[in-house]
Amino acid sequence: MIIKPTKKVLLSWMESYVPERDLFFLSEEHFNNEIDFTDVLLMPIDEFYTHSMYQHLNYVNSYEYWNIKNAQYVIIAEKEWIESKSKEDQQLILSFQVQCERGLVLPVKFIKEIEKVPSSFVQNGHVIIQRSMWEGLDESFKERLLTTMVYEWWDKGECEEPPKSLPSFLQLFANTFGHNQGANCLAAVLYAISKGKQKWFIYEWIYQETFLKKLSQYNYEEVLGEGIQQGDIVVWKDENGIIQHAAYYIGEKLYFNKHGQTMFNPWKILSKEQLYKEWEHLTPVTMRKRVKAHI
Repeated sequence: MIIKPTKKVLLSWMESYVPERDLFFLSEEHFNNEIDFTDVLLMPIDEFYTHSMYQHLNYVNSYEYWNIKNAQYVIIAEKEWIESKSKEDQQLILSFQVQCERGLVLPVKFIKEIEKVPSSFVQNGHVIIQRSMWEGLDESFKERLLTTMVYEWWDKGECEEPPKSLPSFLQLFANTFGHNQGANCLAAVLYAISKGKQKWFIYEWIYQETFLKKLSQYNYEEVLGEGIQQGDIVVWKDENGIIQHAAYYIGEKLYFNKHGQTMFNPWKILSKEQLYKEWEHLTPVTMRKRVKAHI
C-alpha cells in the first residue's frame, strides 16, 4: 500500500517547515563587505554550530545542517530582511544557498506553477525558500510542493497493510506521518516495548546510551541463533558497534519502523524483506525481553 500525509498533517508542516528566522550561509569567497549587515547577526560557522538556539530541531532539520558545505559564516535575519536588499545582493546571497547544499532549496522541477514564486528566489534551477516568501504562497501551492518533495526525497509511502493482530497502541501510529520534527527509530521502539503506556516516548529523539539503558530496564538482552519472536527488537550496528537503526517485530514477518528523525519520515509497517534490504550494509542483532524466573 501507499500512504500520503493527511490534510491535517500537511497544514502543520506548512506552519513549521520554514523557521521563523531566516538563515543564510556564506563562504569566505561570497562574503561581501559592501552588503549592509547592520540589521542582522553575522556569525562564524563554528560558533553557529554550538549555539543553543540554532540547534533547535526545526532549524537543524529544515536547513539540513548535515549537508552544508563550504560555509564560513551564517547570516541570521528577520524574515523581511532579504527582500529589503538590492537585486544584486539578493542574487549573491541566495545563489550560494544552492551551492552550499543547505535545506529549504528545491529543484524547479518540483514546482508546476513556478510563476507564483518571486523571481529573486529562483536561482540556478532551484527555488530558495525563506519565511516571508513562504508566507506569501497560497495553501494549495504549499500542499502540492510539500507532497512532491516528500515523495521525491524522503519517503515514497510504500508500506504493508497492518495485520489484524496489530495492538491498538501501534494502530495509532502505523503508516502515518507525524506533525513534528525529531522522532526517531529508537523512540518508536521504546514506545512499542512500553506497550503504549509511555506515549510521549515516540515523539522523542533518542540517543544510543539512553536507548540501551531503557532496554535494560525493560529486561531486553541479545539472543543468538533462536530465530525471532513477536515483541523482539532488531538493532543494526556498524563496524564500530554503534546502533544505526532499530525496529520492533510485530510478527508475520512484519516490523513497526521509522526511518529518520524528520517529520517527513513516517511510522510504517514494513516487511522483513524491505527492512533488511535498507540496512543490509550493517549487522542485525536480535534482542528479546527476558522472562523473570519465578521462585
